[in-house]
Amino acid sequence: MKHLLLGAGLALLPLSAAAQAVNISGGVAVEAAYDLTANSGTEAEYPLSFYMQAEKNGFFGQLWFGTLPATLAPDQVEIDIAVGYSKELASGLGVELAYWAYFLNETGYSTAEIIGTLSYGFTPKLSGSLEVGYDVEAEETYTELGLDFALTDKWSLQGVVAYETTFNKNYYELGVTYAITEEVAFNVLYEASDVAGVNDLLTFTMSYDF
Repeated sequence: MKHLLLGAGLALLPLSAAAQAVNISGGVAVEAAYDLTANSGTEAEYPLSFYMQAEKNGFFGQLWFGTLPATLAPDQVEIDIAVGYSKELASGLGVELAYWAYFLNETGYSTAEIIGTLSYGFTPKLSGSLEVGYDVEAEETYTELGLDFALTDKWSLQGVVAYETTFNKNYYELGVTYAITEEVAFNVLYEASDVAGVNDLLTFTMSYDF
């Protein structure tokens, strides 16, 4: 049903009139998580997710669906909608500004964020990003610094350090990705935080992007 609804929404876009001017992309991912603190398996944040995006002249819109763990019942699905603009400047600096709205299938609208991102490729193998997000409902912000390093044409490393004003704490991520093909990838992600009660997680993700 999620895929059918998504397809119906994208059908409203003027693809037939400008099929070559509108870039369509999408993907699906499956996750499994492991709680290192409890030394046991745990429910992934989004066990199954799917997205589709349309972009033209830097302007884009995206629909994202993710299933939720049973502990969040009665909500079973999160639905995210984004609109924004991105551009790479002559200097190589990438700039993006997006508005994201988050909905749950039973309780409805949850919150929205305004997210600004700067990205830059320092070398052919090393790139970095700076992301700042503002939650319009909680009136809270976060700042995230990320690095991506290509070890080979198949293997890459990702690292993130971030600060959230909600908890006045930091969190960290370290990941490794193996590109099985141009469309299929396998990722292992380690997540840690100095927030009390938040456990260290190891998440395995298989994704397909088209």
